[in-house]
Amino acid sequence: PIAAPIYYIPYKDLWEEYLSGINAAGAEMYVLKGLNRIIHNPRELAAFMTAVNKFISPNAVVYAVGVPPSHYLHLTYLGVDLFDAANLIGASLNGLYLFEGKWYQLKDFKSLPCFCDACVKLPSVLSEDERFQLLFKHNVLSALGILRKAELLIRSTQLREGVEAAAHCSTELTALLRILDRDAQRLLEKYTPISGKGKVHCVGPESYYRPSLERFRGRVAERYTPPKWATAVLLLPCSARKPYSQSPSHKLFRRVVEEAGVKSICEGIVTSPLGLVPRELEEVYPAAHYDVPVTGDWDAEEIEIAAKCISKYIEKFPDDCAIVAHLDGGYLKACKKASEIAGKDIIYTEIEGNPTSSSSLLSLRETLERVPSEEVSWFERVKEAFRSVADYQFGVGAGDLLVKQGTHVKVERKGVKRLYRGDVLLAASSPSTGLIVPTMNGGEILAKRSHWVLFRGEMFRGSSIMAPGVEDADPNIRPGDVVFVINSLERLIGVGEANLSGEEMVEVSRGVAVKIKHARRGGS
Repeated sequence: PIAAPIYYIPYKDLWEEYLSGINAAGAEMYVLKGLNRIIHNPRELAAFMTAVNKFISPNAVVYAVGVPPSHYLHLTYLGVDLFDAANLIGASLNGLYLFEGKWYQLKDFKSLPCFCDACVKLPSVLSEDERFQLLFKHNVLSALGILRKAELLIRSTQLREGVEAAAHCSTELTALLRILDRDAQRLLEKYTPISGKGKVHCVGPESYYRPSLERFRGRVAERYTPPKWATAVLLLPCSARKPYSQSPSHKLFRRVVEEAGVKSICEGIVTSPLGLVPRELEEVYPAAHYDVPVTGDWDAEEIEIAAKCISKYIEKFPDDCAIVAHLDGGYLKACKKASEIAGKDIIYTEIEGNPTSSSSLLSLRETLERVPSEEVSWFERVKEAFRSVADYQFGVGAGDLLVKQGTHVKVERKGVKRLYRGDVLLAASSPSTGLIVPTMNGGEILAKRSHWVLFRGEMFRGSSIMAPGVEDADPNIRPGDVVFVINSLERLIGVGEANLSGEEMVEVSRGVAVKIKHARRGGS
């Protein structure tokens, strides 16, 4: 069938069987009916929409009937593609005026806040029928404005920020987002791009469990491994400027570390809401891109998140590795809690005024002069950072495969890092995301390990691979990931950027799956 209805039913035990049966029909469009019954019940709405996403193919168009414009961004975030004007008709008949996603009584306005053609005419119209027509026209235009905003947010990879902004206007929408972050994190993360455009604005508690941030925290905990030469760890506060190493405060910290003569030290930057950023990953999205309102005050949840991240980080180091913390305020509270969680002793410097004051820096230097150290060159540290990014991106072990003995890294003036084996370029870092883009030579090393896309055929033409051309794909692929295209003969034929998640590449029948960056041409 072209379209099939999906009715909300209040019996959760029946959802799986009901939705699986409907999906088996293979419709091109599914029409969600009855959402108006649960639109003001965030818990039930989140649960039902999560079930719909779980059991209905991403290849189908999802159309929601009768929902208010206030929920457009949240439902778009949950995969809804189409909306109708049913809710707008009822609201207009009741004299309701839509402005910036909220309803107001038209009669309460002395002057209208909108300057559309309908609103210009409304005050002078006496006929009830004409007033309805003009009010309905305005409401439709306002609703279309929200959908246009959603489109722009999707194109700029900032839909999540738009959803958070909308949530701040309603307790219902705030509850809906928090419930989704708690109960549907895996679903949301699967469709969240690996990187985005511009800054990541984290303006409140609704940002704490944003999928991109949760992914970063999870990957640091699971994939980061300290260098074998590490003899000490230094925990530092974050800075407003990113990457941290370019900030005035971290340049001061770096100078003190050098003056203390500690070469074999690892640095972890304590921050909210990311928790902890290893120095090796400070240029990776979203660590180099997030922005928060700085007040100096940390709430209990921020401290809890940071403490867990710090504890997982310091647990990775051997017991004879000295851990030094140069922190104050909320940073210090999180660190002390992490020490209890990990069961690790931490040496605290004496902070007077702030961490960059002369006396505080002197305390840091005197403390570092007492920790053990080994000789480590700048070139080794750069290679170690490249290895850490490879592990973060492609999984533990990828860095060791790519950054082997005999390779070297060249750092260009604009910060781009290029990994070579002799004269052969293996990979380069992206200046916008900090992530690694392997060449065909680098791809040969990693292709069969992870992020693979199996192409139907032997060779492709053009600069992209369409979804119908994908036979199979690594389910761990996320939009924006670097992927390795392998042909039916198991040969690497291209390195590109995923436009869809791995599961979507296999399931959908239209659209671009991979944008090619490097390719094997002809019979080469």
